[in-house]
Amino acid sequence: MKKKILLVTAVIISSHLYAQDSTKKTLDEVVVTATKTPIKQSQTGKVVTVIDQATLQRNVDKTLTEILNYQAGVYINGANNVLGTNQEMYMRGAASGNTLILLDGVPVNDPSLINNSFDLNNISPAQIEKIEILKGAQSTLWGSDAVAGVINIITKKGGAKKITPSANIAYGSYHTFKAGAGLNGRVNKFTYNLNYNHTDSKGFSSAYDSTGGNTFDKDGFKQNNIQANLGYYFSPKLSITGMTNYGKYNSSLDAGAFKDDKDYTGVNTSFINSLTLVYKLKNASLHFSNTLVNTHRTLLNDTTAAADNGDFYRADFKGKSYVSELFGNVSLSSKLSLVAGFQRSAQNTIQASNGYSRDFDYGYSSALGKDSAKTNNYAVYASLMLLNLHGFNVEGGIRYNQHNIYGSNATFSFNPSYNIDENTRVFINVSSAYKAPSLYQLYSEYGNKDLQPEESNNYELGMQSFTNNKNNSLRIVAFKRDIRHLIIFYSDLVTYASQYINRDKQNDYGFELESTTAIGKIGNWVNNFTYVDGQGKNGNEKVNNFYRRPNFSFNSTLTLQPATGLTVMPSFRFVGSRLKGMYDAGPALMPQYYTVDFYTAYSFTKQLRAFVDLRNITNQQYFDVVGYNSRKFNVMAGLSFSL
Repeated sequence: MKKKILLVTAVIISSHLYAQDSTKKTLDEVVVTATKTPIKQSQTGKVVTVIDQATLQRNVDKTLTEILNYQAGVYINGANNVLGTNQEMYMRGAASGNTLILLDGVPVNDPSLINNSFDLNNISPAQIEKIEILKGAQSTLWGSDAVAGVINIITKKGGAKKITPSANIAYGSYHTFKAGAGLNGRVNKFTYNLNYNHTDSKGFSSAYDSTGGNTFDKDGFKQNNIQANLGYYFSPKLSITGMTNYGKYNSSLDAGAFKDDKDYTGVNTSFINSLTLVYKLKNASLHFSNTLVNTHRTLLNDTTAAADNGDFYRADFKGKSYVSELFGNVSLSSKLSLVAGFQRSAQNTIQASNGYSRDFDYGYSSALGKDSAKTNNYAVYASLMLLNLHGFNVEGGIRYNQHNIYGSNATFSFNPSYNIDENTRVFINVSSAYKAPSLYQLYSEYGNKDLQPEESNNYELGMQSFTNNKNNSLRIVAFKRDIRHLIIFYSDLVTYASQYINRDKQNDYGFELESTTAIGKIGNWVNNFTYVDGQGKNGNEKVNNFYRRPNFSFNSTLTLQPATGLTVMPSFRFVGSRLKGMYDAGPALMPQYYTVDFYTAYSFTKQLRAFVDLRNITNQQYFDVVGYNSRKFNVMAGLSFSL
């Protein structure tokens, strides 16, 4: 393993040092997630990665989780399984639910889920303008769940013309059909962007048939998604914007690992509404936003197949999350600025399930009600930023939270950086974060109202360097994360009584290396690799609990435009060995695997483009979760059009 790490490191560093110049791409982009206000990446010591519109266009046939899976430090378990699969995100090895998802800068948690995360199946890449990935503890500005980082999905807004139509269509393996259409524009002070996307796939069996009998049925997927972004500019100082995203998908499910089920289905609905008001002054601005996330999931096993032995199961999970936030930023001088704000969040859930097992002649039911399963939290925060004082930058902040169940807690951030010259920057980040217990962990049959929030300290040390034209870059970051009061599911080995409890500690550490190399004037080569490890501790007992997370992963993508209108993009992904899940079948160590993809596109005009995307072309069979299939060799081809 050490030899592999050293070899890949040498390849990336050497490719950076000997790269040719290119003028096609500028990496010092303006971002908003790092500080809540627009800032160049060279001015912040935080670790930010931007997935731009050009990259999203080249991946429009992929799911959002497939795109995120190619980023340094991000591993999404199940991203290449059957469409609609439950997926777990492990950013820098942190447990699922420890990465905060934002939509246009607003948290979009789903309180009906066990860990209060968000189902990324609900967002189509065709509706996204860009994605900003902010790593490290970020709770001071962003609140609960930002333990390992934040992913801000920034949606498309109105265009410059009065009306601009767009459309895309694709078809491929597993009888997968995708289509979308959109309109955007600007009429006087009014802007709009309307987008619809549809996906229909016959799929393949979610569960792996280890007998080779080929009797497992295919698990299909059908989804419709509508998004609208509207804005009105009363004056250069005052504007209001609204965003609505409605998504619904139906998926066929299996009974579990290695176990087929012909009658098990799921219906998932997500409805997100957000309203934002911005007032700008010469050296300050004020932002107010109000957001509602409404989700509903239904699981049903209707038992019509004899193989199911007459078992019956139905469950409904509803969640509502409200977030209201008021914050402002002010430039105190040419080098000093302040961001301060107030946030109120509230959540509730309704959950009901019932079932019957004929084998055990046993019926069961459980329920949670919105009047009892609810929480609210109030927070105030402030962050002071000093920029470019003889090359020195620093951000320091604090946040205070008041939760109606566990009480109060606070977080801090301290992030100095130094620009050695205009191309090279070194940075340090010392910050804390927290994750509040979810409604399920507090109120379910396994709930525990005495739970404390997970609290963590995060340490980062890194360096980023550009060439003079900013088209080549190298970033190295080492990180360490120490979590206290880790929330785990505990079962007594004697009585089998089960409950969520706080465990003492979790200690994770690792490093990331990212590079972008210009290939003359025709393209670039992007590489990243991540090493991460961790261990739990309960009293004096160490616990090896780094389940389903690879210690080592490597991604490489070469994007070339060798002729006018032609794009070719081979890519390679390697995922190292990892411990199986605590309750997974099979050997303790899951084997490493790799995939090779090849994408090519041709633009007939500026408006019309055709593409072919070949994935896993070496037909690798691998498992992110033991007993569940991942996609083998598959193809998507399509057209996109935009005026």
